[in-house]
Amino acid sequence: MKKLSVRTTKGEEESLSEEMVIKTTAFSQASQLENKKRFLNCLENNPYVVSYYGKKITLDKKSKKMLYNMILEYCRGQCFAEKIKRHKGIGLPEEDVKRFALDILIAKISGFGKTMEKGSSEYGDGWGYRRGTTQFISPELTRDKILDYGADVWAFGCTVFEMLTGELVWSEHGELVWEDWITLIGVSDMVPYVHNSHLCKQILCDFSSLLMGYSSI
Repeated sequence: MKKLSVRTTKGEEESLSEEMVIKTTAFSQASQLENKKRFLNCLENNPYVVSYYGKKITLDKKSKKMLYNMILEYCRGQCFAEKIKRHKGIGLPEEDVKRFALDILIAKISGFGKTMEKGSSEYGDGWGYRRGTTQFISPELTRDKILDYGADVWAFGCTVFEMLTGELVWSEHGELVWEDWITLIGVSDMVPYVHNSHLCKQILCDFSSLLMGYSSI
């Protein structure tokens, strides 16, 4: 559960932002938030990462269960998934897609719940772990196990595709098991079906030029 909180106290806490986000989960299920806290602490003061302000353990009066509350920097904006859902599968207007895509490129990162540190005992040799949205995995990652910035560009393109079409990339294939996704994305020569291929190609081409401009950041 996530909610917006407004600071009303003064004194030492005045160094905190007036608006903050509190992410809450059952204390017994707080491992992902604890992991997220660890990485946010390591990346403290990074301008591209959401600030972590602390945590608080509380007792839910109704359920009598302990709750883990993480306090984070509040980033204004709305959930892309909810915006797309409200358009009922027809996609967002082209100008909105361009604006939201730019927001993604400059947005602060906060999702470290399932992150692992390379070289750690948990990470091991790095094989066998699955993270993120399966349909967004790039062909070279599924086929050759190569993870680099190209995988991020591919995932960005999949996000733009979903905003334009209102559908998740590869949705025409329905629900697949992991092995079938590997075959489809990494082995076959198939490409996602696009209702208006000319429009998507033109816009994605524009975004490619935009990405080149951000390559030096």
